[in-house]
Amino acid sequence: MALRHYCAAWLVSVSSMALAQSEQFDELVRQIESGERYFFSITDYKTALTELQRALPAVDTERSQMFDRLKCTLGFYDQPEAGLSFSDEKMAAARARGDSEALADYYVCRYYLFSLLGRSAEAEQQARLSYQAASDSEDPLSLAISLSLLGNIDSYRGNYADAMQHYVTAYQLQRGLGYKPYISDLVLSIAATYRRMGLYRDALDYIDQAELEFSSPDEAFRAALIMHEKAYSYAELGDYQQALSLFEQSIAVYQQLDEPLWQSYSKVNLVWIYNLLKRYDEALSVASDAERELNQLNGVDLSALNSYKGLLALYRAQSLTATARASQAIQYLHDAERYLQIEANPRYLLLLYRAKALAYDANGDSDTAYQWLSRYVELDQQQQQQAREQQSQLLKIQFDSARQQERNQQLAAEKQLVQQHVASLQLAQRWQYAALSLIALLLVILFSFAVSLKRRNRKLHRLAMTDELTGIANRRRIMMQAEQERVKALDTSEPLSFLIVDLDHFKQVNDKYGHDVGDTVLQQMSMTVSSMLREQDHFGRTGGEEFLIVLPDTDSEAAFAIAERLRRAISDISFADTPGKMRVTCSIGLSQFRPDEPLNISLSRADDALYQAKAAGRDQTIGAA
Repeated sequence: MALRHYCAAWLVSVSSMALAQSEQFDELVRQIESGERYFFSITDYKTALTELQRALPAVDTERSQMFDRLKCTLGFYDQPEAGLSFSDEKMAAARARGDSEALADYYVCRYYLFSLLGRSAEAEQQARLSYQAASDSEDPLSLAISLSLLGNIDSYRGNYADAMQHYVTAYQLQRGLGYKPYISDLVLSIAATYRRMGLYRDALDYIDQAELEFSSPDEAFRAALIMHEKAYSYAELGDYQQALSLFEQSIAVYQQLDEPLWQSYSKVNLVWIYNLLKRYDEALSVASDAERELNQLNGVDLSALNSYKGLLALYRAQSLTATARASQAIQYLHDAERYLQIEANPRYLLLLYRAKALAYDANGDSDTAYQWLSRYVELDQQQQQQAREQQSQLLKIQFDSARQQERNQQLAAEKQLVQQHVASLQLAQRWQYAALSLIALLLVILFSFAVSLKRRNRKLHRLAMTDELTGIANRRRIMMQAEQERVKALDTSEPLSFLIVDLDHFKQVNDKYGHDVGDTVLQQMSMTVSSMLREQDHFGRTGGEEFLIVLPDTDSEAAFAIAERLRRAISDISFADTPGKMRVTCSIGLSQFRPDEPLNISLSRADDALYQAKAAGRDQTIGAA
């Protein structure tokens, strides 16, 4: 009898231990799948895997299969080839049992393994296969993760409309699951997409939302990523000091977390920012540090390493070109081209082509410079056409509408709970809660209206400052920029020059070929001039076929050289589709600002010089006396 009681007690004890072990394993899986647990190093991956293995019940087929799926992701960060072999074996078993959810996880795992090896084409294929398997399984988490991967791929390559569609669906799925870390990462990805589209203020709005809604104070790595993404947008908006500060803060966090990969990537970005600030000696110094650190990362994550090595070589070449070392810059640009051509990202290729054109021009090889400039203009036109076709603004409205609908649904649910609660109170209390609900609803409506009005005003402001046909500054904006540069020149005593450009015989173009061709001429001319101007220059259309170019820090001699390059480039524009292969020329009037004269006098002198150029036979540049 005593032995029977002992055996029964032993069985109860073993059952309790097995149940506790199963619950511990399930909790670890939940933490990993929900994104609550972060991984900063190989040690973190191996520690999590060891904890899972210890918590895995001895005989539990379902949990053993889950362990294998997580092992593929956690166990091979430093051995990606072994991870691919492991996944091949496990995927065969998953196919045999018809487990689409497991297949989706293994394809995601293989996406990261191929990325670690720098094999981006194969990684993309695995992401698409993951989406197919996730669709078959109808598992919302698998679908959300695979859609996020596809969104990242399309956003990086410039397919912004497709990226936004993937992100919107993934966002809705993650909202349903309630996994806030994933939601935060998705909002950051959406912000990065808006930044790549050139909508920098919208990008910052979404970054602020990710920071306020989803980040917690103890998530240092996510805070660093948010600072990293903010820095990109501030740099594109021209706030280089703010971008520099954010990159430096993120580097400090990466150093604290002992995260060498992101620390090195941030240093590459520092070189970019120092170039924008014209602090070229500091840029070259940081570039040397970044190069040494990147070379030490060769066996680690290769997914972005090639791009960062290419960008580092590109930024270093820009520093050398700016410091009159063009021949040395060209050598680094060869390295940049070798790395950046691996993935052929059009955004990076545009930077490369422009840098090569400037370097070869500075080195005295104008023919080669023109070839690279032509490639830049061609690719830039392709990217602009693609951006127009994607109708990104419509997708933004759809995404905002979906998020607003979710907020309204949440408010309706909360209101229903309040109504159920007040039903048990006295009549006076019910009226009080009803009044509070109405006030809250009114505040929401007012807030929504204010947000909508702010966005509408922002859009109207952009439209008021941009020429609709050419996409460059309109008369109001270019005149404001000219006045701002005039005041700046007075304060700094730096030279300032103005160019007034007028297309020769443009009325004959409209009369002979029609206004559609005339519009095309204006657009092509605007794109050509925009691609050749410096970052500090301003370019706008003042009316009809007349344009104004503001050249800060430029005296009349340098302005004349710029004007001549522009004039030749305009005359070289090919209009092959027109009868007789139409050729367009321009006349340019030039004036250098004098401290004792207002803006209208400086422009009037440039205008007089323009009329002299036209009177002298057109297709030439004349400087004002």
